[in-house]
Amino acid sequence: MWLLKFHWSNPMKHLIPYLIDDQKAADDLRQLRWPNGVQCPRCRSDAVESRERCANGLQRFNCEHCAVRLGQQFAMFTDWTSSIFEESKLCPRDWLLVIGLWQLKLNATAIAAAADIQERTAQRWSNLLDGGIYETYHLDPTRQLEHQVEADECYQSAGSKGLAREVERCERAPRQRGIQLRGRATAATGRPPILGLVQRRDKTDQDAPAAQVSLEVLEHVRTATIKPIIAAKVKVGAQFFTDEYNIYHFTKADYDHRTVNHGAGEYARRDPDGTCVHCNTMEGMWSGLRNFLDRFKGISQRFLHLRVARYEFLHNYKHLNWDQTFEATLRSIFSTTGDYWRRMAHQHRRMPLTLCYR
Repeated sequence: MWLLKFHWSNPMKHLIPYLIDDQKAADDLRQLRWPNGVQCPRCRSDAVESRERCANGLQRFNCEHCAVRLGQQFAMFTDWTSSIFEESKLCPRDWLLVIGLWQLKLNATAIAAAADIQERTAQRWSNLLDGGIYETYHLDPTRQLEHQVEADECYQSAGSKGLAREVERCERAPRQRGIQLRGRATAATGRPPILGLVQRRDKTDQDAPAAQVSLEVLEHVRTATIKPIIAAKVKVGAQFFTDEYNIYHFTKADYDHRTVNHGAGEYARRDPDGTCVHCNTMEGMWSGLRNFLDRFKGISQRFLHLRVARYEFLHNYKHLNWDQTFEATLRSIFSTTGDYWRRMAHQHRRMPLTLCYR
């Protein structure tokens, strides 16, 4: 127990000011969502007036522009309107506590124990937060890697746990643990591949952030699968380091592609121009990702890409202080549009909206 207290003491010290009461938590959330002043989430107008608070501490606002446009006396919205929290009946203080625990890379069981909530509720909230990060951060087209980039792939055991209809749809027997098949695994065989791209940290700059990583869960590893991902995530002209796997050979056209031959026992070398050619940075990332995914005690393919997106986000922000990462998480969560969830809900109409991710 003392280890848990030691592990959580420093982060929770920064979280305490947010948890004084629901009104304080709602005011802090509002400041993070609208740092330059409250705007109507529907029309982006700043012609708003404050009204009475809700029972859970949220502030109500009236948008004068929307009221005129709709021909009504009032057009009300709250701090959570048009956000992933809009349909939630939970108070702001509970949400802030869960987000703080979520940032510690805890699974639903640990979050439920620390926040004194049901495990099923903690699982639903974790899926909601992971989905928001996936939509706003992972799918951000402006986030690209440059300079020196390494690429590699790994395979993570993840099946259709608890969903007999998904196993039946794939026309295969349930996934058997501990059995390794020859050849490269695929999602259909219960071990979906993950493509990893990492930008090396600039060691000459002491203020440079940690090595930035981009992780993508795939159905299978082929050139046609990874080519659009690399083109979107890596800037043209960057130095690109891989092993001898032939699916990466297309990168020679747009990148300075250099390889190491693992089959011949070569894992790192220094070229005449002084460039160190290796994939060791990405190899080290896999150790951290596997340790993170092991906390979930078995993971379904429906949620694997969400857990990977959480690890990607928290790793790329680990050079910041805990409270800075906490605020960056909230800004990303509030900037989500919800289009990703609605699209997934259309594909899984029988599932609750907050679980429709895959």
